[in-house]
Amino acid sequence: MARLDFVRDMLDRSADGAYIVDQDQRIAAWNKSAEKILGFKAQEIVGMNCFAVLGGHIDGGCVVCRRGCLPFTAGRRGELVPTFDAQMRTASGFPLWVNVTIIAMPTTDGSDEPDVIVHFFREVEARKRAETFAKDVAGWVRQLQLEVPQPGSPATRPCDVGLTEREIQVLRQLAHGSDTDTIANQLVIDRSTVRNHVQRILHKLGVHSRLEAVTYAREHGLIE
Repeated sequence: MARLDFVRDMLDRSADGAYIVDQDQRIAAWNKSAEKILGFKAQEIVGMNCFAVLGGHIDGGCVVCRRGCLPFTAGRRGELVPTFDAQMRTASGFPLWVNVTIIAMPTTDGSDEPDVIVHFFREVEARKRAETFAKDVAGWVRQLQLEVPQPGSPATRPCDVGLTEREIQVLRQLAHGSDTDTIANQLVIDRSTVRNHVQRILHKLGVHSRLEAVTYAREHGLIE
């Protein structure tokens, strides 16, 4: 008992929140910084099971605070437990992200199991919010990259709509604003042949006018 009182006194000197859990996962001590961070008073929760009070979750919503949780059982076996982030319940009802470090206090009677497991924690709410925001931004950027055609992507490379070389020549003339007579003179073909080429172009591109044909051809890389 004197040893536990000594540990309690040491924890009250820590700026980090800290609490002691006994072998039945009951809270045996709760320091002043823990009161300040999570809002629970020591007299309210000492003697209660830690998992029932804190209900901690890790990233993805997985429950980490439960009976026989991995950090507790690993600490009892004397294993080193890596620090981890957990979203803990607070007295106000709002969850709070904290970073947790677990230390197993060695026993005084020579047995293999420690007397108590000490949990140190500090608030990391701002860091977690920044990480979440950064992930959201990265997700938005990836989505934009998928939605906006990139140079050389299928949306900007010439598409295969079955136009002949002569029809491409007619399209280029249309893009320059040439009328039927001008196209006929430039390509040395009949006016009726020009009109036939234009009709086939409109049909293949699925448009209804020469202007729409030129717009479609430019957007899909058929002409410059």
